[in-house]
Amino acid sequence: MSKWKNGSATAASPCSFIKVAAITGLLGRTAESALNGGTQTIACQYEMPSLSRFNRERTPFAVFCAVFLLTFWWFSVPAGAAKPPLRQGAFPLEMESLLTALGDARRPENSEQSRFPRTLVYPYLAYDMAGDRLREETREAHIPRQPRRIIPQSIGITEILWAICPPERLLAVHRSTRNPRYSFIAETLPDSLPSYGTGDAERVIGYRPDLVLTTYYSDENFLHQLQRAQVPTVQLGFFGDLEQIVEQILLIGQLIGEESAAEQLVNTMNENLQAIRVHVANRKSEVPLQVLFYDHMGYVAGRRTTFDAICRILGVVNVAADQGIDYFKQIDHETLLRWNPDRIIVPAESRLDRDLYRSRVLTGARAVQQRRIYGIPDVYLLSASQYLVASVNYLAGLLYD
Repeated sequence: MSKWKNGSATAASPCSFIKVAAITGLLGRTAESALNGGTQTIACQYEMPSLSRFNRERTPFAVFCAVFLLTFWWFSVPAGAAKPPLRQGAFPLEMESLLTALGDARRPENSEQSRFPRTLVYPYLAYDMAGDRLREETREAHIPRQPRRIIPQSIGITEILWAICPPERLLAVHRSTRNPRYSFIAETLPDSLPSYGTGDAERVIGYRPDLVLTTYYSDENFLHQLQRAQVPTVQLGFFGDLEQIVEQILLIGQLIGEESAAEQLVNTMNENLQAIRVHVANRKSEVPLQVLFYDHMGYVAGRRTTFDAICRILGVVNVAADQGIDYFKQIDHETLLRWNPDRIIVPAESRLDRDLYRSRVLTGARAVQQRRIYGIPDVYLLSASQYLVASVNYLAGLLYD
């Protein structure tokens, strides 16, 4: 990594940090951005684009190194790692009840089997790596019959499907979905449901799916092999806020003929978000809290990340976004001190709070002096599905306990 100068900041595209700090999205998630199985961030859920592609695009060496190290860290985590326990203290909504409500909106009796074949025209947000910008495209998906053999490629898509689709229609899941550190449904999936890895295109083809749902960060070689084998595939685009997640839920509902369940899931999200807003409104001060997400190697989450979406929902100021940062950017401790947020949020598993409290540079920082550095488990930080509502609930509990 190149050395920082005082007050310096190194930009990182959503693809370079996607799903390891919402590496989607939360960073998305934005990184749902995202490392595919193996973040939203941001947002962040979850397949890192190939390193060779970064090299071809002449991505700065510092970002290249960051991607390599983050990828190594991700895959070094044991697949069976246990989900960290919930923090002690009050959330606006009882968390386990909220997770249950977000996990099942199935309406099998209302399945729209009679409305096939269907052709869906949908907006697709593509990330232009060369120009480091987003562009909107219009795509078309023709579905000849209701899909009965579905394979999702990312954690977020799988979490959505598990909530709205009869489980017998899911043919296999990416193995990352079984890791409770990153997946809300890891402990719910039956052992009998097959799993596959990021490079297992031949295995996926061998399952004979009638629909594979991929993402904007899916590996090009994986997509190419599916295309050559004429596997029906629909690719979902970039997302960086709650509204775009809702759009994807409704689109997935249309693709699989489960519109009623998708709408019910969105209604459940909206009802619980409103309850959280009411709770927060009764507790926040006239001056909004200044909040900063701070991740591995000094990355902060700005606009177009799911962390920023959470801050906007709660009516707090995302300091990085307020400083004009899009996606993710690296900052040094001098910049962090100059921004001086009221609260600093870090991944609970990282122990970054301990490092920040020990930093000589940050001894005068407000959050350090007031012991206001809070950890949030990765599964909440990297949420790129309906479970973003649970992430809102978690952060609200920290800020307004």
